Amino acid sequence: AAAAFRAAADAGALSAREAAEARLGYAVALFDDGQYEAAAEALATLLQDPDAAAPAPPATTALITPVDIPDVAAFTLGRARAALGDHAGAVEAYRAYAQNNPDMAAYVQPRIADAHLALGDTAAAIAALELATQGAAQRFVAVENRGRLAQLYLDGGDTAAAVAQYDAIRDIARTEATKGQMTYLAGRAEEQAGNLAAAQERYRDAVANYPRAADSYAALVALVDAGAAVDEYQRGVVDYYAGAYEVGIEALRRAIAADAEGYPRDAHLFLAWSYESLGDLTSALAELDAYAAHDAARALFERGEMLARAGQTAEALTAYDAFLTDYPDAAEAPAVHWTAAQLADSAGATDAAERYLALADAFPFDGETPAALYRAGELTAVDDPAAGAALWARLVEQYPANEFGAQALFRLLLLADAGEVAGLDAGALRSQADTLTPSNYYALRARDIVAGREPFTAGDPLALPDDPAAGRVEAETWLRERLVAAGVTPPEALGTLTAGLAAEPGRIIGEKLWQLGLHDAAKAELETVREAYAGDAVANYQMALYFDELGLYRSSIIAAMSLLNQIGATVFDAPRFLGRLSFPSHYADLILPLAERYDFDPRLQFALVRQESLFESIARSGAAAQGLSQVIPDTGAWIAQRLAWPNYDNDDLFKPYVGLNFGAFYLSEQLRTFDGHVFAALAAYNGGPGNAARWYEAAGADHDRFVDTVDFSETRLYIQRIYEGFNAYRHLYGTDSDNS
Repeated sequence: AAAAFRAAADAGALSAREAAEARLGYAVALFDDGQYEAAAEALATLLQDPDAAAPAPPATTALITPVDIPDVAAFTLGRARAALGDHAGAVEAYRAYAQNNPDMAAYVQPRIADAHLALGDTAAAIAALELATQGAAQRFVAVENRGRLAQLYLDGGDTAAAVAQYDAIRDIARTEATKGQMTYLAGRAEEQAGNLAAAQERYRDAVANYPRAADSYAALVALVDAGAAVDEYQRGVVDYYAGAYEVGIEALRRAIAADAEGYPRDAHLFLAWSYESLGDLTSALAELDAYAAHDAARALFERGEMLARAGQTAEALTAYDAFLTDYPDAAEAPAVHWTAAQLADSAGATDAAERYLALADAFPFDGETPAALYRAGELTAVDDPAAGAALWARLVEQYPANEFGAQALFRLLLLADAGEVAGLDAGALRSQADTLTPSNYYALRARDIVAGREPFTAGDPLALPDDPAAGRVEAETWLRERLVAAGVTPPEALGTLTAGLAAEPGRIIGEKLWQLGLHDAAKAELETVREAYAGDAVANYQMALYFDELGLYRSSIIAAMSLLNQIGATVFDAPRFLGRLSFPSHYADLILPLAERYDFDPRLQFALVRQESLFESIARSGAAAQGLSQVIPDTGAWIAQRLAWPNYDNDDLFKPYVGLNFGAFYLSEQLRTFDGHVFAALAAYNGGPGNAARWYEAAGADHDRFVDTVDFSETRLYIQRIYEGFNAYRHLYGTDSDNS
């Protein structure tokens, strides 16, 4: 990249502004490659060039502010000098950036503080962090900056200033864990300063208000060790959450004994859970019996839950049934029906179907009722296929738009085609399937069966639009009509950020961070803005366009999908321009040649990448999968060996070129292993080749039988989601789409 930028800058064919951009790209590439001295030299030279400060040409439609070359150069110069150990030079460069970007204080001032600390100037570091706390930032950054500042104050003996920072963190924190931790740390600071009374007041605050926080247990221990008075009920609750069950039981017993009339009745619940955690089920149930005098319904429900956790299924069901008999109209009754039915089902009880039906009959509008009806039909069909089919027919009739309704119709289609159940009208079912909204896997499967399409096939080649903006005017006209019908008054410039959204500090800061190459921090800021506007359909459309232009593709897709949900549309009935925001064709220049090389439909890799990462190259999963194709490190090393990939490093998986190449190779290997059957290859990609081989041996080459055989819920859902994506790409990018 550095060589390409340098060649472009030296060619002489660029405008002054373009040449400066190329030279900036050259310097940033050197920095990213670890060539800090060369990068610093190139950046310092660039900052002396008046062409670097030339304004960018005006854009008529762009939503993104053009890169400020001197600002990015100054910030990157600060990073390069810091890496070289030139901390005074780093401060100079960072201050130049900060002077032009005071709104970035939360991000640049901590770097200045780091440089001052490296120079041994703590006072200057504190001053920089004070400026950082005054800048706007998403919550975690604000917490980190204030936490660092508190520690520096504490190290310098300024307890009051440190406590003020801990209090500020507590006030902006959302989790009990952080609030409890900050309250405890404030107490620790007071105690270290010799302010024992103030410290114990903080500790009591932590115990009383944040009992689940781990640090609140430390606060409790500090109080007890000091012989300070502690409310025994609160002590017992904190002990329970900390896993100190024996001492917690003793404290709760003392609380009950001290005030037999006025003690908090929840003490019996905490006693019950503590005894349960110690394995004493008899004592735990006895405490629930005691709690029943206060809240009999809650006691019955908790009894069922506890017995179920203990593996005493029959006894748990008895408790649930007693609840439903005594409190049939309670707000919790539908959930108890569902819980009991699932418990009976998992235990293989003969009345599981009956229990699911009881929920469907008693609470037809409950959210779990379609699932209950479907499972009741599934269980009933084992012994009586006709009766099971009748329940599915009821489900289709009552909940036609629900995904379980679509699944039931799909099953009825299969039964009708196989002739296994008398009385099913295959023609009528096919007509009904053709009217399904293709919004979920089973609706799409049913429609494909009716159309005679094999899974993961397309009748025409993928066709990308010649102009990405093709159809936008028509799409916005359509969207405007839908918004008005929903009671929303759209702005005149529908595709331009509203004044409020444009002025959001998180958006402005996030965009600047993105242009500085700090993509994780940028994403955190911009996601905060997206979440704040998630309920605004107009904002979702504008953010989908904005994030797409910026390159934050995951956020763009989420905003686009939120928009479609809010206006009651799908990618199959919305204008294709809107659908393509939800299912974009990013990295087509890489994916199309890979699909040709490995001989698979490019729609398949588009759908896979969308499912794996939502086209976010910096994505990392909890299982350490990385990049666009979410390849895990061990698999990445194996693929690199197979491809003889030069100078491979695990972090290369975050580079789109590497991530897509490795994902395409691994997918092609699974397709080759499983005779080209996409469903089995996807199962191997997600659930492992060994498991896929087991399922393939049991189910054979039938797509639907294979999906039913997969016993990993995540892998089954993975196949279904990519099937949905493939169909969406087939619809949005087929040659019959008129490229609009």
